[in-house]
Amino acid sequence: PPPPRWSKKPNSSNHSRYNDCAIYRHEENPKAANIIAEIKECKTIDSIVQVAYDNLDQLSPHATASFWTKLSTLLSKPPNVSDAYTKGDYEKIIMHHLEAILGHTIDGMKGYNPLHLSNVAQATASIVKTCKGRIRGHEQTKRMLYNLMVKNSPSLWETLQNRSLVVMDSFRPKWLVSVAWAYATVYHHVASGGKMDVSPFFRALHKTFSKRKNEFTSKHMGNIAWSCMTCGQNMPLLLNEFSDEFIYRRKKELPRERIKDGIDPMTLSQWSYSFSKAGHRDKELFQSISDAAIPLLSQFRTREFANLAYACALAEFVPKLDGRKSLFDEIAAEAIPSISSFRSQEMANILWAYAKMEHASPDLFHAVANEAFPRLREFSAQSLANLAWALSKFPSPSSNFDRIAEDVVARGLDDFTSQGLAMLSHSFATAGHVKNTEFWDIIDTTATARATELGPIECVQIAWSFAKIERSSDKLFRGIEKMSMKNIDHITPQGLSNLAWAFAMLGYDSPHFFNAVTQQSMKKINIFTMQDKVMLILALSRISRPSPGLLEMITSTSLKNMRTHTALDLFNMAVSYAKLRRHSRDFMEGIAKEMVRRQSQFSPQMIVGIAWAYASKGYRIPELFNFLAAECIAHCAELEPKEVASLAWSFATLDIFHRSLLKALADSSHGRWQDFDAKSLANMAWAYAKAQEDQPCLFEGIIDAAIDRKSEFTAQSISMLLWACSSGGFLDQRLFHSLAPKATALLQECDSQSLANIAWAYTVANVDAQSLFGSQSPFVEILAEKFRDFDHQGLGQLHQWNTWQKRKENGAALPPLLAKHCFDEFTNKRLHLSNLQK
Repeated sequence: PPPPRWSKKPNSSNHSRYNDCAIYRHEENPKAANIIAEIKECKTIDSIVQVAYDNLDQLSPHATASFWTKLSTLLSKPPNVSDAYTKGDYEKIIMHHLEAILGHTIDGMKGYNPLHLSNVAQATASIVKTCKGRIRGHEQTKRMLYNLMVKNSPSLWETLQNRSLVVMDSFRPKWLVSVAWAYATVYHHVASGGKMDVSPFFRALHKTFSKRKNEFTSKHMGNIAWSCMTCGQNMPLLLNEFSDEFIYRRKKELPRERIKDGIDPMTLSQWSYSFSKAGHRDKELFQSISDAAIPLLSQFRTREFANLAYACALAEFVPKLDGRKSLFDEIAAEAIPSISSFRSQEMANILWAYAKMEHASPDLFHAVANEAFPRLREFSAQSLANLAWALSKFPSPSSNFDRIAEDVVARGLDDFTSQGLAMLSHSFATAGHVKNTEFWDIIDTTATARATELGPIECVQIAWSFAKIERSSDKLFRGIEKMSMKNIDHITPQGLSNLAWAFAMLGYDSPHFFNAVTQQSMKKINIFTMQDKVMLILALSRISRPSPGLLEMITSTSLKNMRTHTALDLFNMAVSYAKLRRHSRDFMEGIAKEMVRRQSQFSPQMIVGIAWAYASKGYRIPELFNFLAAECIAHCAELEPKEVASLAWSFATLDIFHRSLLKALADSSHGRWQDFDAKSLANMAWAYAKAQEDQPCLFEGIIDAAIDRKSEFTAQSISMLLWACSSGGFLDQRLFHSLAPKATALLQECDSQSLANIAWAYTVANVDAQSLFGSQSPFVEILAEKFRDFDHQGLGQLHQWNTWQKRKENGAALPPLLAKHCFDEFTNKRLHLSNLQK
């Protein structure tokens, strides 16, 4: 049987403390009983107010409570105004009467017993709730009552609290619940400036509970927890006691005892919601709530499904069941058949919960999407933002962001908070929805206008969203920059890295902003996740801002925790460091060592990026490149032309000539040379020439495609291609003649190495290009201007070109002094390597 400490009925001594309470049906004053009966018969507000006012001296506590209870009921019904007062004097007269009745209530309350206190508290709080609710009618009376009970008469609630403290030990639990509910209800409907201090009541309630736990059911505790949370009372000790008691009872009880303890769907959803909102996120408690909820899920209503899921998400815990299933799986299975009965807020909340906990439930998301989109007009601004955010995390075939965008444009953003605005933009960016320009225009305009209201999270989310869809907005980002720097101390590590990435992606290279982000990041570097560090490096790499102090800190912390990086982290870290042009061989070797340990974790595209990163840095690590080649050989056909060329270039740059890989890359390129751009063609030719690969078909394909793309070449790419074809012995006259005009047009852009390569290539091919070397060409003049920039290899190439030109009848030639200098370098036997060969 369940333990006697809580399940047994209160003993006689416990009942004795309630004996001084007069129960309604035992009203001692016959006159008061008649007044109560008359009050109950009243059909209009005018008549009930008149009855109470006419009998004010005879109103007993019971009659007073009956009056306020009946008045609350009438306020909730359609108006039925009597003829007792004319329209002109109605407000003045009824205001006078209500003031007198309220004054009588406050004065009498000082002697009320607990039962009467709880009844009056519950009735008057219900009136406040009705006055501020959505039910229309009795507007004048509601305004008067609200002013009387809240704005102009805080003494009502102070007196209630003072009297409750005096008779606290005589309260039954359900009466305490009523008073607590009353305070929470009024507290919820009062503006923040007029909040009352109810902490004495809740502290006394805590002491009472500690002494009389056995009298409180779980339903009582759940209601009190909700009231405590709603009133903003930070009472962790009370919540801990509630939690311990709930867990203890669930472990020891029999199923039939759950009814006695008030365990029902509403109680369970209230427990979970109240504790999660109060920040009490004990996993054992939520597991216990889940265990109690599972047998009752078929009895849950839509609101209870949504609240339970929402609360678990707030607590960041999804309770597990036996086997592989979880509470969320069971909720989805029970909720889907009744999805058409869900209100808009309930649909938004349940999807938000699943998305927040990254719990995939395709059937639930599909069902909600189908039900929600035809009913979008029912969604409040916040619910619509929550719905969009959830659907962006787990897109459903039924997800229709066009419909959401149209609805937002139609209703405008006036009702959306800054948080809702940020969630909307983040959702659409995550979903990659950019085609509705009206939607993004209104987001841009509204966010810019509200820039000074944006908090740290909103700044991060909006900036990230605009960067994700590659939409610039100078004025908006100036506002975000200003607010971010103002609140820089409150931005999380993830927020700092995302902000930096967003600004870098859109080219907003503000020194003050990035200095502030760097300094703040250095302060918090120990709490950055690996992904945050990678994002930050990516951002800094895009704007070429080295920030050596920050990078040193990231390097040192990352080296110690290399195995905690994901494959994507390792890839991004290597590529970002390469772009930063910062040398840290130990760090790059550490990444390489970890990569080699991760077999089959890198996609072919990632392998291309890794190879480029190490080649661009000049870090020749054969073990890594053998690993990359082995991983990629079977997947070369999956690479885009640019990726094929980049991979070949990377291996050749480091003089790592993996023959099997080169063959696989060549085979994968056959038949698609027309898809290669000019730079990729040049890189491929250069890599295979440097590797001395005998690939006639490859060079023939490159030459044909290069002739078609001759107008796309840059100075560097044209020199690389010409050098490669000449070096490899593929001297197709068509190529050299077709590229000569383009090479001539690019002469001013050529550096010394490019000039030497072009000259040497035409010499080897023996192609007399007058447009390039003739008397009308500036070639020799440009050589003379840049003569001091040539290295030994370049000067030797120029000597060969000069010798070739002298043999021609109308050939160009270097000035004698320069020609001699080239001859001397050419005959010098010292070994030099060109930059292309290094």
